[in-house]
Amino acid sequence: HYLAQNLLAGHDLWRTADVVLAVGTRFNQPQTRWGLDNEVKVIRIDLDPIEITRIARPAIGIVADAKQALAALDKALGAHEHPSRQRELEELKAKTQARLEETLGPQCEYLAAIRAELPDEGIYVEDLTQVGYVGRLAFPIYRPRTYIHSGYQGTLGHCYATALGAKVACPDKPVVSISGDGGFMYNVQELATAALHGIDVVAIIFADGAYGNVRRMQKNDYGNKLIAVDLLNPNFPKMADSYGIAGVRATSPDELRRELAAALKRRGPSLIEVPVGEMPDPWPTLVMPRIRGR
Repeated sequence: HYLAQNLLAGHDLWRTADVVLAVGTRFNQPQTRWGLDNEVKVIRIDLDPIEITRIARPAIGIVADAKQALAALDKALGAHEHPSRQRELEELKAKTQARLEETLGPQCEYLAAIRAELPDEGIYVEDLTQVGYVGRLAFPIYRPRTYIHSGYQGTLGHCYATALGAKVACPDKPVVSISGDGGFMYNVQELATAALHGIDVVAIIFADGAYGNVRRMQKNDYGNKLIAVDLLNPNFPKMADSYGIAGVRATSPDELRRELAAALKRRGPSLIEVPVGEMPDPWPTLVMPRIRGR
């Protein structure tokens, strides 16, 4: 929907916003990075009274359940006519998607392959990994509660175990986990859990042989002094096979799409290793600069 925009588009709209209604959100980046001034009035709706004023005091703070508050607002405001912004917002969405594909092309291609095969109701669980970081902006989500990540906790390695829990909770929905090789090894023992209980999650492992994010930081920010960032990995498909789990390797987005389609059709857990090289740095795109206020 044209009203559903990602953070890149939000950053663009933030520049001229005069009133912002923030519902059930920590509202962290707009307040701490994008900037506030006297020209923008913020209205917060949150069930947690501490969250409403944690960073800055809004013009209006409403402590309430989001669903109930929005229903009450809708009733109070009633119907009113206003010019449609559909064309403007569709153009903005296209512009931000084009920017993502231009700057973070490899990650976007893999995400598109996953989205093409994962049904709308399928659950996507991402770890802290190069593809997962970009997924925060570039992976379309069509149903509530089908996008799971670690939030502000930044819990490297949570993904596969979390995905198993999601599948047990929602056995009729396909579940895919997205990990890097370093993160996957944090909870690799859960392959035994998946095999023992027949939990058919599809684990996708993007393997670059390193803690890729930290390696790039050490390379760019510390004169290429690399410490404890390179990995010695197992053969992931063979390791899966040793548990009786279907394990394969895909070396391109097209191959990943084919293997994911096959994995979603078969019964039982699956593992897909995707060997990758160093990917474009996502952080200049994901961390957006201050555009108003102090």
